[in-house]
Amino acid sequence: MVVFIALFLSLFLSCQSGVNDVSFLQKVLDQNLTADEKAALILEEMTTEEKMMFIRGEGWKNHGTVERLGLPTVSVEDSSSGIFLKGTSFPAPLVAACSWNRSLLTEMGAAIAEEGRAYGKSVILAPGVNIYRMPTCGRNFEYFGEDPYLASEMAVAYIGGMQQNGTVAVIKHLAANNQDYDRHTISSDIDERTLREIYLPAFEKAVKAGVGAVMTGYNPVNGFPMAENKRLITDILKEEWGFRGFVMSDFYSVYSTEGSFVAGLDLEMPEKSGFYSLSRLKSLKVENKETLLDDKVFRILRTYISFGVYDYLLNRNAGVPADFEKNNLLARRIAEEGIVLLKNEDSLLPFTPDKKQTILITGYNGYHLNTTAVGACTVFNGRPGRLMTLNLANGFKSYQTKNTKIRMAGVSDIASIRKADAVIYVAGLWIFGEGEVNDRSWDLKEKQIKDIKKLKELNPNVIVVSNYGSGIETEIWIDDVKCFLHVGIAGKWADVALARILFGDVNPSGKLPYTMVKYWEDFAPVAAQNAHPDQFVVMPRETRYNEFPMMGVGPGKGYGGDPRILKSRNTDIFEYSPEAYDKMKHMEYAEGRYLGYRFLDKVNRRAQFPFGFGLSYTQFQISDCHVSGNVSASAFGKGKNESFTVSVSVTNSGSRAGAEIVQFYVHALNPKADRVYKELKGFEKVFLQPGETKRVSVCLGEEAFRRYDPNVKKWVVDAGEYLVMIGNSAENLPVSGKVTIGL
Repeated sequence: MVVFIALFLSLFLSCQSGVNDVSFLQKVLDQNLTADEKAALILEEMTTEEKMMFIRGEGWKNHGTVERLGLPTVSVEDSSSGIFLKGTSFPAPLVAACSWNRSLLTEMGAAIAEEGRAYGKSVILAPGVNIYRMPTCGRNFEYFGEDPYLASEMAVAYIGGMQQNGTVAVIKHLAANNQDYDRHTISSDIDERTLREIYLPAFEKAVKAGVGAVMTGYNPVNGFPMAENKRLITDILKEEWGFRGFVMSDFYSVYSTEGSFVAGLDLEMPEKSGFYSLSRLKSLKVENKETLLDDKVFRILRTYISFGVYDYLLNRNAGVPADFEKNNLLARRIAEEGIVLLKNEDSLLPFTPDKKQTILITGYNGYHLNTTAVGACTVFNGRPGRLMTLNLANGFKSYQTKNTKIRMAGVSDIASIRKADAVIYVAGLWIFGEGEVNDRSWDLKEKQIKDIKKLKELNPNVIVVSNYGSGIETEIWIDDVKCFLHVGIAGKWADVALARILFGDVNPSGKLPYTMVKYWEDFAPVAAQNAHPDQFVVMPRETRYNEFPMMGVGPGKGYGGDPRILKSRNTDIFEYSPEAYDKMKHMEYAEGRYLGYRFLDKVNRRAQFPFGFGLSYTQFQISDCHVSGNVSASAFGKGKNESFTVSVSVTNSGSRAGAEIVQFYVHALNPKADRVYKELKGFEKVFLQPGETKRVSVCLGEEAFRRYDPNVKKWVVDAGEYLVMIGNSAENLPVSGKVTIGL
């Protein structure tokens, strides 16, 4: 079909038999044609060698140059928390997800895209949507948490902001890239229903929302390295979901030429990875080789045309320079909405400004507050004196008065600690303690636990601030402190944002996008490992993740394991050889769909801090549920756009303005098949003045009620009754309404 279109449309440029080196692309773009038609014209003019060069990297982060046709170099860049190294240092995506604020994520995506264009970057390698399976994953902070619905909503909002004015977002890492330890060789082995209901929804939602590109992960899935996983790349992503963009590899995650070429990988990065080298592609002997090659090139061309990448690079739609001052304010606002207040005993917080008081800040991370992490997400914070950390006291300068004294102190400064009105202890890891290819322990370091208990003996008003990237163990020490806040990796204005919350200029509104459990055995994979001791389900607790060297996990291993283990032994003859993967390890996702709050519901246990939980300085009341709509299962099955509308009243019954996040969970009554007890299917963030009431509503359509049936290999909706449970965390759902889906 592509060739037919190209031959037909070449009449538009038939006079260009001697193609002008510079103007050919411009002439194509000037035609009143669709993106498909323009891509077909360019493809028709490309030689086979140019096509082969087009689907591999150039150097480290460039590709796509075809000087003869005027195709410019396209630059890609890492950007989970901002443009790699030099952009605005935004809070990590997991902190942004704590805001549960779609519009804020849209603004963040737009700002990063704006800065990317200012630096000449057209393809932005974000967002990451891998599910938070265990807190030990060193890259959890780059993702959006444990729940597929929340991750989907955050990702779609982020992508919507990013993909404008000549920028392509790249959603990653397909799929189930849930740890970095030995990531090249540990296969994520997952049953079909779990894959569909937990690990793929965010990717599917992004595809339906028009994301331009998808990046494959390092990890194999069900025994196939992702770059060679035809089932996921071609069968599901491209054919079933109708993905029109292109699929690129993560850097150095390709292990064979034939396997990746046939599976549907369109672009290999970087150049030195080498499996899509010109010599190997020329020697490759596979069926329909030219057709497969044309499809890869066509997809990339169509995407760049559709998104205006070529227009922008040719200065046809040149924009204004990035507004870094505006983006700085946005970064602070995201941090303010993303910091989560988890404990506030005796209403110790907020501090009263200008009150006669002494507040001490201590702990290693008080002096070295991490604003970013090491890896593809690294962004220098751009503030004087520090590249990747902050001295927390700097953020409190505006609150220093003749009455309020705020200063740093060591844990050994016993006299000062005894006299202080409050002590802020910042717990965390050093800057290389977690990040890409650096998984970590769930437990706080032993010294930090000792510090907290020592402070409790010296002062009753201890406030712990977590600077860890994601969840941590708290049961051992939580009763020893008055207050606990999760800041996470919150970008260059983390210190100022925290100070504004502690002093009440900002009312905290963040909610956890993951569950913080009490005990190690409360994690679903750990319970599954205990139930299946003969299987490899999860890394053991005693593994000293944070002792592994940066960019490696043991002697002689780099980048999260040794990628050479999976590289085909027969690359010289370019054969795909399954026996090359004999050394692969298999991690069984034996817990299935029961992650986080889903698992605690199943075993009837309480969390330490539930999914969706976060405190405020005011109080909210949710009441008066109303349900409307009349939907049948058969209507859903026919793809009709029908839904129920569920609404509640939310009242700020306290004395401060603030924001509440109203959460809607769906529970199947008398289910016809095994289902988790409840699932998040809607949420809205509402800002209210004291005494103000607003109605909040969500529409619950087919996706809210469906389950994947592996027997018939499709999504189904069962007729019957469902309870919509409404509240402000997975464990506080005081209001409900019933819906009935007819036959």
